[in-house]
Amino acid sequence: MASHTISTATQVTTAQAVIDALLRCGITAGFGIPSIHNIALYDALRQEPRFHHWIVRHEQAAVFAADGYYRSSGRIAAVFASTGPGNLFTVAPLLESFQTCTPLVLIGPNVASSFLGKTCGALHETPQQLEIIKPLTRFAARVTSPDAVAETIAAAVRAGGPAFIEIPHDVLLAPTSLSEEQPSTQKPDEFPSSDETAKAIGQINQSRKPVLVLGADVITGDAGGSVQKLAEALQAPVLTTTSGKGAIAGDHPLSAGCFSRLGVAQELLLESDLLISIGARFTEFDTGRFSLKVPAQYIQIERDLRHVGLQFPFTSRLVGEISEVVQNLAAKIQPRQSWWDVAGKRSDENQQIKALQAEPYKALELLRDALNRDDVLANDQSILNYWISAFFPVLAPRAFLYPTGSGTLGYGLPAAVGAACAAKQHGRSSRIICISGDGGFQYTAHELATLAHYRLPVKILVVNDNAYGIIGFLQRNLFGHTHEIQLKNPDFCVLAEANGIAAQRVSDFDSLRRQLPVWLNSPGPALLEWRTEIKAPWEVGAIHRPVLKQ
Repeated sequence: MASHTISTATQVTTAQAVIDALLRCGITAGFGIPSIHNIALYDALRQEPRFHHWIVRHEQAAVFAADGYYRSSGRIAAVFASTGPGNLFTVAPLLESFQTCTPLVLIGPNVASSFLGKTCGALHETPQQLEIIKPLTRFAARVTSPDAVAETIAAAVRAGGPAFIEIPHDVLLAPTSLSEEQPSTQKPDEFPSSDETAKAIGQINQSRKPVLVLGADVITGDAGGSVQKLAEALQAPVLTTTSGKGAIAGDHPLSAGCFSRLGVAQELLLESDLLISIGARFTEFDTGRFSLKVPAQYIQIERDLRHVGLQFPFTSRLVGEISEVVQNLAAKIQPRQSWWDVAGKRSDENQQIKALQAEPYKALELLRDALNRDDVLANDQSILNYWISAFFPVLAPRAFLYPTGSGTLGYGLPAAVGAACAAKQHGRSSRIICISGDGGFQYTAHELATLAHYRLPVKILVVNDNAYGIIGFLQRNLFGHTHEIQLKNPDFCVLAEANGIAAQRVSDFDSLRRQLPVWLNSPGPALLEWRTEIKAPWEVGAIHRPVLKQ
């Protein structure tokens, strides 16, 4: 390693330079676990009161927490893992952040510099660690010189998604000096050409029945106000993706809900003569296994072409900062009258769903009535969460977290931890709610200890049917029987109480109705277990979508 000539007064370790560089890039929070190879980072954290750090109980949870921290606050968090197993535990949650372009910076050590690329039995030695993690990031690099720390971290922040920075543990202890330069973390603005914009404006002005579909990038880009003005000028009904819920308030007169429910959403798209998608990623889940039909005229507005999902044939594409692109369109289009009765259609749909007497739908109504507009709902993957995707109105941006990138189990609780940490750090009074099934909850139930450690006031609803319920539905649908779906669960209330968290159990809907406000308004973290067997929205006819076929 090259020697560095620095004054005693400014001399620091490379680990301290890492924390300083994070702070200079606006990253003031992180999640992780101290380990033998990253303890230099933790010594640096000890000396830096401006940085907020939360210990979690598993590296998987650290990345999910950083993901939830960003989605709920718009601020990037760091993750501190360690060589080999610690870094590899981040792979599944990195997939979620990668597919949703959720920014976070993972700092992970490796073996000492002299052992890199060798097979010698070093502690936690992992062949090609950087190459394993790199495909699930937007940026990955190894730092072998202290001088490279500041720019490497700035490049990670500019990447626009999850980033991995690998640093051999001996380098973390090397002396260096702090950079006096302010790193640039902003990507150059991109704008569509005037010809592309003129073509899109022409299509909009020629249309008579436009519809908008909004995705998560509207929220990420703080473009909700601009997009709403465009929708109001066009009097266009507005659909969202699951991850885009909250991009327009669910009770706005033009809000037509989430298109994952198909039905009325598909009817709207079939009647429309122009689709304008804005920052929207079309997934298999939202599109009914890619069965969704869209108008022939389609304008796609994106800030990042790496985040588009299924590609419908488009007639115009505008790439750039969403707010500016939309403002430019809104200034040049012809306002018009409403062409679709949003309120009437949604009222009819609501009555049809209510007629099914489905307890999951009733539970969503209870929850929506009990929550404030900006309370945050962190979802896992379970039958109730599928109902939530389709039918739960989200009334504010950054108030809805859902694992749309990977469909993984175990996201809900650690994402709620991240959202609660963001709220606590930045003085937000929003309540944080986690909804999970019994199977998914057990993937990351260890984070109950994190809630208790920091007294994070997350409210957890565990829907317990003692089974992988949605898999049972799919098995019955495809094979006519079920296999290996029944679970012998722990007593979730006892588990919560063992961690010092208040817990209650209900076994019928009337009890849920009575206990829900008590649970929501209790101080500190609290768990409510709802023992029930609920059916998927597809099973009761609330959503009609193509079935799996043999």
